[in-house]
This record gives sequence, structure tokens and C-alpha cells, in this order.
Amino acid sequence: MNFLLVFGIGMVLLGLVYLIAALLDRRRKETVGSWPTVEGHILSTDVVHKEKTTEEWALATYTPVVRYTYSVAEKAYTSENVDFEPERSFPSLAEAEAVAQRYPAGCAVTVHYNPHGPQQAALEVKKPTGFNSELVSGLATAVLGVLVIVVYVIFQLQQPPAP
Repeated sequence: MNFLLVFGIGMVLLGLVYLIAALLDRRRKETVGSWPTVEGHILSTDVVHKEKTTEEWALATYTPVVRYTYSVAEKAYTSENVDFEPERSFPSLAEAEAVAQRYPAGCAVTVHYNPHGPQQAALEVKKPTGFNSELVSGLATAVLGVLVIVVYVIFQLQQPPAP
């Protein structure tokens, strides 16, 4: 029966960790939206083709690479971050080219940069998504953990005292 107690505590802790991670991620993404902007210029745009193969399968991916430059406090920086998501690869060339075509070489762009570390920058700042589902998942896991603990306590109270 101690398994239920340990399992319940584990679920509560996992739910709390998930809640905290969701809240911190949301805060980070909201902060990015208020970062200052400067004008930058696209140096180059390319689509990189990668192929991963095993004996059973082959996977081809296409990654848009947009290289741009910008200046903050008279210091020049170069970046390849289109947004703050992990490197985005696509299963089709058309999807990757659609991203790359938004940033032709030589064009001027608005660059969002971190005022505390200007080397961190991106061209697109998206509104955070998925927050509610992450929050509900963390909360549900924690609540289920509490319920498991309550079931454990009820079973313990119903046990006859040891002689």
C-alpha cells in the first residue's frame, strides 16, 4: 500500500514541476514580445537538406537558414534565429522554401533583440501558444496525485489497528 503514497507524491511533484515549467516558459515568451527592435539586413537565405537513414527507413528534412546582421549600441551582430523555437525542419522542400522566401537576401528586416544580451535575437516574435493545455496537464497531474494520496489515507484509516 505504500506504493500508492509514493506514486501519489510523485504525481503531485511531477504536476508541480510541469506547472512551474509552463509558467516560466510563458513568462519568457511574453517578455520576448517586449524586447526592443532595430533594423537589420538579410545576408543570405538558404534551405539545407538533411537525410537520415537506417536499414529500415529514410527521413529527409529541409531546414530554412536565414542569416542576418543588425547593430545594437554601434556593435554589429549576426544571427540565424528566425524565431525562438528550436531549429525548425520541415518534411517538404516547399514548406522550408516558404519560410526562406519571406526573407530574401539584401532586404531590411525588423530584429527583436534581448536588451540584456543583444547577441540573442530573432526576426519573428510569436504569441505564446499551448500554454493552457500545459497548465491544465500539470494541474490535472497534481490533482490526480492528491486523489491517490487521499485514497491511500482512507485505506490506512480503514485498516484495523495492529494487535
